[in-house]
Amino acid sequence: MRVPGVSPFIFTSDPTAVREVFLGDPDSLHAGEANRPLGAFMGEKSSLFLDGAAHRYQRRLLLPAFHGERMRSYADAMRSSADRAIAGFPIGQRFAIHPWMRTITFDVIMRTVFGIEQDARASELRDLLLGLFETYTGRAGTLFALSAMRLDLGPWSPWGRALRLQRKVDAILYAEFAHRRAEGVQGREDILSMLLQARDENGEPMNDSVLRDEMLTLLLAGHETTAATMAWIINRLLTRPDVMERARAEVLGVLDGAPVGAQHAGSLKYLEAVINETMRLDPVIPNFGRALKVPMRIAGRELPAGVVLAPCIYLVHRRPELWPEPDQFNPDRFLDARPSPYAFLPFGGGTRRCLGAAFASYQMKIVIADILSKVDLKPVPGYVARPLRRSIAFAPSEGLPVIASKLAG
Repeated sequence: MRVPGVSPFIFTSDPTAVREVFLGDPDSLHAGEANRPLGAFMGEKSSLFLDGAAHRYQRRLLLPAFHGERMRSYADAMRSSADRAIAGFPIGQRFAIHPWMRTITFDVIMRTVFGIEQDARASELRDLLLGLFETYTGRAGTLFALSAMRLDLGPWSPWGRALRLQRKVDAILYAEFAHRRAEGVQGREDILSMLLQARDENGEPMNDSVLRDEMLTLLLAGHETTAATMAWIINRLLTRPDVMERARAEVLGVLDGAPVGAQHAGSLKYLEAVINETMRLDPVIPNFGRALKVPMRIAGRELPAGVVLAPCIYLVHRRPELWPEPDQFNPDRFLDARPSPYAFLPFGGGTRRCLGAAFASYQMKIVIADILSKVDLKPVPGYVARPLRRSIAFAPSEGLPVIASKLAG
């Protein structure tokens, strides 16, 4: 596919190509370069846009903060954020649930990633970040991926407005970094505090500009993608009442009257299968890219340097030889088998697999379990979800309208 002004894209759904990309030489397959159009959203010093030694260096500093075992300490924050949202559902009335999912994921990131609870400082940062995010995800935001559209024509121009919001956000973030260092981070478990403590092999910390870009990446990428995925999970449950009731029965049986917590997550096997089957059929990021720095032979085809190879997650997840009856929503397929990482790749793979994969998966399980344990959701008659692009993620159209009622008893 050729688009004026950017490198040609070559799409593939061949799992052999996916495997060769994931296992290939990262110095020849540049993910950061392929992601570069998103740099306007998150800051170009983010690991998302780095390649080679620079990426390996920064990823080493980031990895300990995202170890899967750390997720247990975030369960209570995830549940309490979900509780607040569920308490606000307009019972018995039609409402769009995707914005509520975004509220939950934003609140979770503010608490577990930024380590900022409810106070005036948090409120100011929250309002600015939401304003900035809305600027980036609106119609003008789509054009910001093109450098030619990033023109500061004053505070009334889209890019000018985004820049001014960005400066306010930066001022608060840099002040927070300084405050946290002065106050000390011992005993804190939020990701910002862990990154402030991170040191490389020479004892050097992550500098503030890099830290700022990584924190914005976690917010802007993790917030929207997880919220969109949870909306798709709810959509799948609405269209399959039998699956919803089976998932709810598992949740209620595991919880046994207790609020969902870290001790329950490992036992919610069917819910995990529902989440995985949704991510198979409704990946919110439909493809990823690698810019070829040298000519390469991929899956038996000779490809020239300078193109972007784009394995398509959406199509890989629908190949019938990998997934029998691929268009059928069947969570059971994830109960008895562990799919190949080259057949199921909602978080990418290889050395560029999403750092927040464990965090996102854990959050989805806690939040959806909390919803199933408290309310019954019904579809709005006549509604059929269509995928609409929102920033980097595809979400259900109209915000996914639903009708909620409280569970009996």
